[in-house]
Amino acid sequence: MVMTSDIMTRLILLAAIPAMLSGAEWMVYDGTRIPVPPAAHPRLFLQSKDIPDLQRRAAHPQWKAVWERLQTLGEREPTLGVQADGLRYLMNRDETAGRRALDNVLRLMRETKFNPKQQDVTRPIGWLLMTAAVAYDWCYPLLTPADKKEFLDRMMTLTRSLECGYPPPKQGGVTGHYSEWMLMRDMLSAGVALYDEFPEVYQVATQRFFTVFVPVRNWWYRGGAFHQGTAYAETRASSELYPLWIFARMDAGPVYDPALQYLPYQWIYLRRPDGQLLRSGDGQFKSPGLRSLLNASYYGDGYVLADYLKNPRSDRGTVLFEFLWGDPDLKPRPLTELPLTRYMGEPYGWMVARSGWGGDSVIAEMKVNIFNFNNHQHLDAGAFQIFYKGPLAIDSGLYEGADGGYGSPHDVNYNKRTIAHNSLLVYDPEEKFARGTRPMRNDGGQRFPNNWREPRSLEDMHANYRTGEVEGQGFGPDVSRPVYSYLKGDLTKAYSAKVKRVQRSFVYLNLGGGPVKAALAVFDHVVAANPEHRKYWLLHSLESPRVDGSQITVAATRKSWQGKLVNTVLMPEGAEITPVGGPGKEFWVFGENFPNRPRSGDPSDFETGEWRVEVSPSRASSEDVFLNVMQVMDDAVAPLPVRRVDAGEGAGFELAGTTVLFRRSGERGQGTVEVQSQGRRLLLTDLAAGEWRVLRNGTRVGVEQVKASDGVLWWEGEPGRYRLEHVR
Repeated sequence: MVMTSDIMTRLILLAAIPAMLSGAEWMVYDGTRIPVPPAAHPRLFLQSKDIPDLQRRAAHPQWKAVWERLQTLGEREPTLGVQADGLRYLMNRDETAGRRALDNVLRLMRETKFNPKQQDVTRPIGWLLMTAAVAYDWCYPLLTPADKKEFLDRMMTLTRSLECGYPPPKQGGVTGHYSEWMLMRDMLSAGVALYDEFPEVYQVATQRFFTVFVPVRNWWYRGGAFHQGTAYAETRASSELYPLWIFARMDAGPVYDPALQYLPYQWIYLRRPDGQLLRSGDGQFKSPGLRSLLNASYYGDGYVLADYLKNPRSDRGTVLFEFLWGDPDLKPRPLTELPLTRYMGEPYGWMVARSGWGGDSVIAEMKVNIFNFNNHQHLDAGAFQIFYKGPLAIDSGLYEGADGGYGSPHDVNYNKRTIAHNSLLVYDPEEKFARGTRPMRNDGGQRFPNNWREPRSLEDMHANYRTGEVEGQGFGPDVSRPVYSYLKGDLTKAYSAKVKRVQRSFVYLNLGGGPVKAALAVFDHVVAANPEHRKYWLLHSLESPRVDGSQITVAATRKSWQGKLVNTVLMPEGAEITPVGGPGKEFWVFGENFPNRPRSGDPSDFETGEWRVEVSPSRASSEDVFLNVMQVMDDAVAPLPVRRVDAGEGAGFELAGTTVLFRRSGERGQGTVEVQSQGRRLLLTDLAAGEWRVLRNGTRVGVEQVKASDGVLWWEGEPGRYRLEHVR
């Protein structure tokens, strides 16, 4: 697929924004406009005009503690000692400290030996390179000609030792290690520091940044989320903030689409009342650290700061930048001011709906996955999660454990695969899964886009990594405190040719604080290429589920959790409902278990999951429809009655006075819709855009406008026989 001209036009305009808004001088290098560093030192991370603010921070009631922490850490960690001494020189003109910074970092570059076989060795190499750049730039007046020569030689040796090499490639930078610190912080920092003596490093790194890194990031920033999971976000999303600040402090910003401000809202909405985040992608839970603080500080966003302050995290790699760039005057804003539902658009198609912001909040995540970036993103198109007083419907699996990490048998056969998520399987026993020549277990799930190769560019993403389409999304009737949240997607492209069509619709109902807090309905329309390809609807849980006829109960009781989920299988009729899990089958993939366990700590903290329920039609058929309604409540509360509703082409349910209807075919309809409602609220989906006449018991009671973006009609009125007619 070729990118549309409007996307290309916008990217060209965005590329011109920094030059139009900045006060820096710009030049053209290798066909790309790049800013010219200021002539004077310091210019890396700050300029001379920023030094009075450093002095203010060192005495600030809050930032003083950050400064003291950097100094304390610097007594034990040589590179942090160099950074602290560089700041002492800038703030106090302490030449003894400045000379010590230069001598110590030169000694480190002479004596430090890196093991080329060490995993991710490029990270400590880059950290030393960046620290050398700090000393060189900040203590520049103290450098002798011999110092400058040795710094240049040794910094270039480190630069060439980075995994990306030097000069760095002109493609990639979407996922993988190249998308981390090595260019966006480390090589770029070296280039800024060395610009007077050897401008090429800066010119090459900056050219790659603006041509390779910026366009694809501006595209995914507009989706308002991050694709590599919550754990890797601290490595990769935080890396992207270094150029934001580096160029801003050189008076050459902003360098990204302003939509970057809203990327951390994904973590705000995924945050559980216990401070953790819903699981996403590879890795276990990590609090938003530097990525949220620096984003909040750059954009002056009090909501992002409030989320960061719920569990602030500081480590050796962040303390310098907290001190330099964190905003000591920014105040948090109450998250209760935010809407309860958030939609994250292309390239994601994700939605999070909440019942509130307090300790008794229900959180439901729903995914379409318009694109899949591979690497640390999982094959989880159509997946959902639910949390209420404990994890109820979960993402299962463990990324790094006793079995290994990236690429381990557990990782590639279970953790990353569709079978580990609350998604749909279509099992073709002849289907083959492999990465290159390495075979993987057939889990019946989704394919690896582009044979699991990492994307090279934005154009490559559009050509080879599309896995779905959002066919409707919306929430209301009050968008701040919505009663319903709706998301529908076509997931067909996420699967191989074993499927002809896969559609999934979600309806989340906020039930207003009653005994049953909320409900999530999932409606699926699946057409397999072969009727013998069996279909499975999955629900994963930490604890053993209970199956009573068509009802599945999952409780969260560990760690004093008190939540419960009760799922009613309304379609297909007579479905086979089978629990899978327990000892020896925790990570079961059609005949083989792929065990893994945490290397240390309390295993329950990792929430890897041990159970799932498989819902499957009892008869072979090419086409099947699934309808599951999950109610969320306290463990001691009984579920509400849920009634299946059939209305011609429509199929749905009634719960808590609300009737919800979907179209069995998955297509939007223009014809008449008739439904008997025993409650006072109607939610009709899959409607054609335009004006619809509403009649109750034969009498016209209103006219409603259905938007193309969602295809949904919400109605509140008396119970009765409703007829809806498409007018135009």
